[in-house]
Amino acid sequence: MSGQTITKSLVDGLEKKASEYTVWDAKLPGFGVRVRSTGAKSFIIVYRAGTGRTAPVRRYTVAAVGKLAPEAARTQAKILLGNIANGADPAAEKRANRPKRDRLTFDELAQLYLDQYAKVRKSSWKNDEGYLKKPRAKWKRRIAADITDDDVAELLEEIGATAPVGANRTQSVLHTLFSWAKEPGRKHVPINPVADMRRRYQETARERVLNDEEIRTLWWGLDDPELPAGRSVALALRFILATMVRPGQSAGLLIPELIGFTGEDPQYHIPKHRVKKRREVIVPLNALALASVREAIKRDDQGAVFCSWSAAPAPSPLNAAPDGDSDADRFLPITRDALSAALNGRPAKGNRPARKGIREHLGIAHFTPHDLRRTAATIARRGGAKREDVKALLDHLEGDVTATYDKYDMLPEKRRVAAILEAELRKIVGTKPNFCKPELAFDRDNVVAIAEQIAVAG
Repeated sequence: MSGQTITKSLVDGLEKKASEYTVWDAKLPGFGVRVRSTGAKSFIIVYRAGTGRTAPVRRYTVAAVGKLAPEAARTQAKILLGNIANGADPAAEKRANRPKRDRLTFDELAQLYLDQYAKVRKSSWKNDEGYLKKPRAKWKRRIAADITDDDVAELLEEIGATAPVGANRTQSVLHTLFSWAKEPGRKHVPINPVADMRRRYQETARERVLNDEEIRTLWWGLDDPELPAGRSVALALRFILATMVRPGQSAGLLIPELIGFTGEDPQYHIPKHRVKKRREVIVPLNALALASVREAIKRDDQGAVFCSWSAAPAPSPLNAAPDGDSDADRFLPITRDALSAALNGRPAKGNRPARKGIREHLGIAHFTPHDLRRTAATIARRGGAKREDVKALLDHLEGDVTATYDKYDMLPEKRRVAAILEAELRKIVGTKPNFCKPELAFDRDNVVAIAEQIAVAG
């Protein structure tokens, strides 16, 4: 719409439409009133920032309708257009003069992203938080809008030197963060510096499955008194192998999510925020899974099953609570990262000594917590479980339209898979080995001889 003199009666009569439109003023070229699809109205000007046809076209809001009368808005627009003719660029000046609160540091932007986007929309937001730790440390006080693609490339190269897969995941999270930050109505950054960046590191599909000997070594090795990890971590790793749940779902298990725990049909009801596609999933628990849960629960009100601090009478230094912590602090769930950290151990750094990881301690080749889930699925299939039933227990979604309508939970089928998995695991792990290392083996047939040897040695 164009060629009309913008008056109060004209502005008041403008109705919202399905899409945004602008009515241009007949008296002052470049001045108009914009009507958004929501019904919001504002006085605007349109101009070229520079000379020539190649100069970029800018749109600048003079004022919202209601804050200025049409005549006053036209006067203000005339002044602005006059300044533009003399080389001014009010849109650029407005961006440059934004108050500090709108010129967010990257650290502030990352926290906004986690609070307003990741935590709201992603069950895996903890992963995003983890992958943002290195960018936040590197760019902590830098203005987010000033970060360039070269800055991102430099960061990814640093991460990729030791963790190429981590660099790829960091790149993906940064891409999502900057895309979210530049959306209309937010515009914390003018561009997404990751938008045209290819992945720098090739990845191969994960196929690691522990063999029977490794499973037996791990299963009973998690009971080793010398294991370099807290008991909660050990039980949470065993729980993954006995249920096929994701590592984060094992670590985050809460007591109220155990349904029928003391009955004949115990289940783990995984809440929506801990599941992909935001829906509740039911996992039947076999006897091996229940054994880990029962040992982990020390008191009914502890909240988490696998706590960040063990409530055992004599906790080890690795899971002892700091002085002054409240009971509530002591019974927080362990994190998914804690499982990986326990498997990996850590190198010495500064005054901090090195800590051996579970894999090294037990002499098992590299594997991740998620590999235990794949191993469990493989064991169940080998034991005769149907592929579609294993798929259901793994909570692998169908991708077709029918899945949107078919809400059958396949609980009977999942129970059969859980039972097969338990039976196969029991065959593999066998009986518990003796971790004790007695200095003297008692021999009933030679008591005197052994006593004499002791006396001589003494």
